Amino acid sequence: MYKHILVAVGTHPDSITLEAAIRLARETGARVTALHVVDPVPPYAGAATCDFSVTLDAFEAYGHAVAERCVAALHQAGCDGDARTIMLPMCGSTMGRAIADHARAIGADLLVIGNRKPSLWSLFRENLYKEVLRHTDVPVLVATDALPAASGRALALRPRYAETAGA
Repeated sequence: MYKHILVAVGTHPDSITLEAAIRLARETGARVTALHVVDPVPPYAGAATCDFSVTLDAFEAYGHAVAERCVAALHQAGCDGDARTIMLPMCGSTMGRAIADHARAIGADLLVIGNRKPSLWSLFRENLYKEVLRHTDVPVLVATDALPAASGRALALRPRYAETAGA
């Protein structure tokens, strides 16, 4: 069914998205690529608040730690795969576009992303799901722990055409 799954992972060690991708990879024999995207200039940070060289070094080190954690989880689960960290350019791209572009570059046939719980910070963040859908023609699986399921977690496959322009 699926041959290559790209999973967008965040900074939380108990990654629901990685867990979902591993479960699908076991069922289908797919290869998994875990991708951590670093935004060096989050929208809530002003230029005066950052020493960019120190910040970039810290982001890079943390991104490598996230990638190592993902590789360890993949190997522990017995899945074929790897993990990568990419940094967005200072301007001209979004996380959603970077994920979609990377999926296209590696030939992924399924994207797995998470669903963030709404918060005050949601005003400053892009809607990752909608942004990924704008830039990909690959099916997107949204992994969430907010939906009831027997295991306490649910998966929702959202096809590209599920979103309308007015939504």
